[in-house]
Amino acid sequence: MTGRSVAGARRANLLVALKREFQLTYVFVAHNLAVVSYISDRIAVMYLGKIVEIGEAASLYRNPRHPYTRALLAAMPQPDPGRKPERIVLRGDVPSPIDPPSGCRFRTRCPIAQELCAKSEPALGPTASEARDHLVACHFAS
Repeated sequence: MTGRSVAGARRANLLVALKREFQLTYVFVAHNLAVVSYISDRIAVMYLGKIVEIGEAASLYRNPRHPYTRALLAAMPQPDPGRKPERIVLRGDVPSPIDPPSGCRFRTRCPIAQELCAKSEPALGPTASEARDHLVACHFAS
């Protein structure tokens, strides 16, 4: 481990210890999903300023419903060298957050986008197969 990663691990451990001891709630914004999973009980995934999926950390990591969440998790390094994760490559450029696309903001890069995605922004809600505390904003979440 480098000095930087040791210091980062100590800070993460401190956040977890303080959370437990004082029953704290954090809003923790990060791009490192390994750290997010270590610190968080609930996770909200955002794309261009909109929440696309939110749920208990274990549920979200075990069963991601939104295509963007799936792509983020597929990009995480795996500690098991024998396990080959599904590789998801997002095509295209990230749209401008100042002038986002109509409908679903992720549709221009989404592998399952259909015509409805351009016309209507999906509401954040449970899928038919999910508990009410795991919400996703996707017309075609499975």
